Amino acid sequence: MLLFVLPKWLLPDTERLTQQLGEAAVSIALTVAGAWLVQRVGFLVIRRSERWMIRASQGSDHAIQRSRTLAQISRHLITSVVAGAALLHALDVLGWDVKPLLVGASILGAALGFGAQYLVRDIIAGAFILIEDQFTIGDRIEVNGQIGTVEALTLRMTRLRDFTGRMLFVPNGEMKVIVNHSRGWNLAIVDVPIATDQDLAAALAVAAKTADELSATGWLREKMYEPLQLVGLDRIGHEGAVLRLAGKAHADGGAFLVAREGRALLMQRLREAGIRTGNLPDLNLNPRDTPGA
Repeated sequence: MLLFVLPKWLLPDTERLTQQLGEAAVSIALTVAGAWLVQRVGFLVIRRSERWMIRASQGSDHAIQRSRTLAQISRHLITSVVAGAALLHALDVLGWDVKPLLVGASILGAALGFGAQYLVRDIIAGAFILIEDQFTIGDRIEVNGQIGTVEALTLRMTRLRDFTGRMLFVPNGEMKVIVNHSRGWNLAIVDVPIATDQDLAAALAVAAKTADELSATGWLREKMYEPLQLVGLDRIGHEGAVLRLAGKAHADGGAFLVAREGRALLMQRLREAGIRTGNLPDLNLNPRDTPGA
């Protein structure tokens, strides 16, 4: 029934298909084999180029990430082009006249051009991401308020994995402001609030000694570009008077590690000095100190 609905140029030449079925099967097999060979050769060239880029940059981490990103996109592109060419050749072998099909596809593409403007925008944005080296696979970026690690990058979209393990698919054209947390340095900020009725001078002295202690810690020092410094009293709010330590850390997550360890150690040192943190009452009471005990 479908054969009577389709136009003649979409129908295969059945006589040719019947008479040359064996020849068509061999041709298709050779086409598939040739496409596979071309893809393998292309992948080999990409792999060699990737290694050359890494050697030329003396094996820096950023160069490795960038070369892997370009290699991944190149593999996708080669696979798409080779598969499309092999499909058109197979249709021609089976008796379809692909010229009207290509003309029809071009007309359909022009008709859908307005609807495909977002796709074109995504592809152009993806090309500029690669050209300007905004981020690569493995970078930790923030896009539209979402923070995640780049797992895959194509000309159309970027795939992220956030801290909780969720996978995020972001069209490249939707990225207005991109924050890359994996380039250069990040500022490690250690904020700890103390109760407003505590001795501020004593708290600042404890914070300064804690900053020196943290900067002298071996594995933390390796994460820092410069020692932690006491900034002072940052602000006063409902949580209390906030003391701040800050210093430049490596962008490979060093700032988060330093801030996490710094908060824990500073709170411990303040408690040891008898300085209450935060505006909440001290809940670490002995049973005999509890009213009514």
